[in-house]
Amino acid sequence: MQSPTEFVETHRPAGGRRSGKRDFIVEFFVRQTSGHVAADELVDLIRGVDARISRATIYRTLQWMVDAGIARRVDFGDGRVRFEHGYRHPRHFHLVCKTCQQSFEFLSSDIEALVEEVTAARHFTPVQSVLQIYGTCESCQAGRPPARSTLPVDVVFARDALRVAIATERSGLTFYTRAARLARDARGREVFERLAGEEREHLGKLEARYAELVEQHADLEAQPTFLFFKGAANGLFAAGAEELREAGVDDRQALLIGIRCERGSHLFFKRYGERFDESEGKRIFLEFAGEERDHFDLLVREYRALIARERAAATAAAKPAASGRTTKGRAASRSRGTAAHRRKPARRKRSA
Repeated sequence: MQSPTEFVETHRPAGGRRSGKRDFIVEFFVRQTSGHVAADELVDLIRGVDARISRATIYRTLQWMVDAGIARRVDFGDGRVRFEHGYRHPRHFHLVCKTCQQSFEFLSSDIEALVEEVTAARHFTPVQSVLQIYGTCESCQAGRPPARSTLPVDVVFARDALRVAIATERSGLTFYTRAARLARDARGREVFERLAGEEREHLGKLEARYAELVEQHADLEAQPTFLFFKGAANGLFAAGAEELREAGVDDRQALLIGIRCERGSHLFFKRYGERFDESEGKRIFLEFAGEERDHFDLLVREYRALIARERAAATAAAKPAASGRTTKGRAASRSRGTAAHRRKPARRKRSA
């Protein structure tokens, strides 16, 4: 996990002139856990620590952080521009309650996919996408005091990333268990059983990791969902596991379904893992992407080996039949030759 200093250094423009005051402001801002901070709030916080730092210096530094990608500008429509840093705080969208003025963060793969589709169709290069949904939160609708979470978004993000990984692992375990039962090829069955065992082991580790995270943060499970991945809600192997129920699925088809599922799972976790900012959720996704790639490679090798075995078996079965036809042909040829010899008329003797 990057430290705040390391995070800042990865975003610092090359060749820029360093400033002690600016570095202090940046470090101070990145260590804030309150989420969204208005410029005047940041001024009061920093000047409460060091009164020598001017308001103008803080404002200039905020703009420098936005340009460097360290800070993001957020506008909730109340006339105050706020800022949030990207350290252990993934890019996201907002639900904004107009009653209590509280914002609720979430990330949706479906919305991001739509943004990518639209920008690609228009040949537009996006730099930042902002989505604010205004309305009334659940607490305000019920007349309750607004519930304010003290947990960092990174922790809730890690919880949801683990939930997606656990759902995928469970669906993978179901898939490989079914595939092992229907396999007729001994070596293929062994591979499916091995993968089922690995899925079971990984699932145990993920569930232990989830339990540890919940134990560290007692209020974690009560937090609303941050990460929305509609296609992964039931596990990325769920559809493949259902396909194995269809009549007539053989070893080759089962391997092809597994290859498709592992490839899709690898690309899913890699794509979003690389897109996330540095966080525990990012590491969970990239770790899982690596495991899925290993399974994909194994299945591809086994599929090729199965094809080779089937061809070798077909060739071996064809040889005795061809050999039998050749032997019979030679015997028939010899028989025809003998009969012809017997039918050959004898030569007449010449008279003296």
